[in-house]
Amino acid sequence: MKFCELIDQPLETFQKRIAKVVHGEAREIAAIIPRGNYKTTTAALIGLHHLLTEDNAAVTIGAGSREQASICFARMQEFALHPAIVDFVTIRNLELRAEDEFGIPRTLNVVPADGAKAHGLSSSLYIADEVWAWKGRGELLEAMQTGLVKRPDAKLFAISTAAAKLDSPLGRLRSRALALPDVERKGVLIEAKGHGLHWLEWSLPEDANLDNMREVKRVNPAAYITTKELKRQRVAVPGIKFAQFHCNRWGVQEGAWLPAGAWQSCAGDAEIIPGEDVWVGVDIGGSRDASAVVIATADLRVRAWTWKGDDSILKVAAFLQELANEFAIREIAYDPWRFKGEALRLEELGLQMVEFPQSHSRMVPASENLYAVVVEGKLTHPNDEVLNAHVANAIAKQTDRGWRLTKSHSEDQIDAAVALAMAVERVQEPAERTQLIGWI
Repeated sequence: MKFCELIDQPLETFQKRIAKVVHGEAREIAAIIPRGNYKTTTAALIGLHHLLTEDNAAVTIGAGSREQASICFARMQEFALHPAIVDFVTIRNLELRAEDEFGIPRTLNVVPADGAKAHGLSSSLYIADEVWAWKGRGELLEAMQTGLVKRPDAKLFAISTAAAKLDSPLGRLRSRALALPDVERKGVLIEAKGHGLHWLEWSLPEDANLDNMREVKRVNPAAYITTKELKRQRVAVPGIKFAQFHCNRWGVQEGAWLPAGAWQSCAGDAEIIPGEDVWVGVDIGGSRDASAVVIATADLRVRAWTWKGDDSILKVAAFLQELANEFAIREIAYDPWRFKGEALRLEELGLQMVEFPQSHSRMVPASENLYAVVVEGKLTHPNDEVLNAHVANAIAKQTDRGWRLTKSHSEDQIDAAVALAMAVERVQEPAERTQLIGWI
């Protein structure tokens, strides 16, 4: 605390709490707090203090990218240039150096998570800054964690906003923390302790409303962040971004894919008259999944059917022939994974079959397109119990191409939602009819 006052950077109450934990007995410490609450500043102060006060200090600060590493180092360099300590620190490119009273060197390095591999490090303090943004499978965090074994006095300090993906380096660290024997939530603060790990998290409880700005403000303890500014942010940024960056909600890119009430508001008269043009989506499930057929008209009235069991492929193929007798089928979009053989047979019978692999490149735009037509009220569904359940079971999961529909649990059924996304996309991008204009 005295060090921070010496360089004119007095700590706020929440920063003092974090610093106290860092200087406690735990060897792994995590502070999870929303954007704008002095995370990089806190990391820089703790790293610089360690460099100047600990014997044989060696500090490694990890950042999400080269750009973030530069930002972090610039903050640290600003502190190092303070008149009170400038004579004790040598500044180099992404590196600070100091010496103890016996001339033994101390070093501090900032490394990007997307740079060279960091295995082999032997530091007394590892600082992981904004781990939520680290790409890859967490190689740098792993290097820091395994590096703790090299020095009995070594510590790891992670400071970050919540991760958008639960299956991420930071998400897995949180799972480990919440499994500790001593876990307590008091209001917006979660504290977990045990087995050498101490976890602090300021986050909005799951049952709290994102529009409750008093609660959101408690999640953001920095004095300069006001409820007025948080209200502005609530309107200015997408809901999932507000939830992650200002409410510290986890897994926001793996959450509900539709706004509350959007699907229900699309319920209505979805009758499809025999003989109408329809587009069809077919999703064949595995042994534990359902198989689904969804039809959609040009104005997006939809209906759905599902089957279970190993013989569902044959049932779907037979049902498609029945549909062809009742409606004018423009296209049948299908995933070739399990339906290729039946699709070829149906094509021989004159049905227009269109392959629709369940790859990210196909399902991301289809998912986003379905979201748009539902939110804009362009789709009408019959309020069918099964289709409603499949839509409700689906979640949005982020991929390298954008988000797509998926299931949150392996036992969930979402096949009708997937077939719906396929059918709706083909309505809006139909293939041209094949016409025989003569023989060559």
